[in-house]
Amino acid sequence: MKSFLLAALVLVSAHASAESQIASLVNFESTAARPNTEQENITSILSGSLEHITPSNISIYGGFSFILGETFETGVNIGARFYSAAPAFQFFPGIPIWTFVGGGVSFYDETTYYPEVGFRIATSDVSRIDVFARILNSSSDIYDRHIMVGAGLTF
Repeated sequence: MKSFLLAALVLVSAHASAESQIASLVNFESTAARPNTEQENITSILSGSLEHITPSNISIYGGFSFILGETFETGVNIGARFYSAAPAFQFFPGIPIWTFVGGGVSFYDETTYYPEVGFRIATSDVSRIDVFARILNSSSDIYDRHIMVGAGLTF
């Protein structure tokens, strides 16, 4: 219980800092490629998380995931991303685009690890759109070797 209270205190203290930001992150991923096995497969993943973005362009996120596929399953996910220090490019004035690399862990029936790459597009002063790709890795054939593409909204 003490560690939970300490984590909550650190989270609230970080939120009070004007240099860092805590935001809601909602992602939807769909399977772009999967192995040909007779096991059940993942069709898509919907997740809701909280993201803490530090001034050094590193973000940490965690929340709940829902697997939509041949069976419905819930889990917990945590991860981290490293964003480019400055916008990588800009298609339209006032809409910067950053690149990121990261990774995470999802705790379903079997633990699943994933690296990810993507773009974060600033749609307004308070919201961002993420476009990303992940490769799921697990000791279970249900989750292993799935390539997921997705989009997320941070607000």
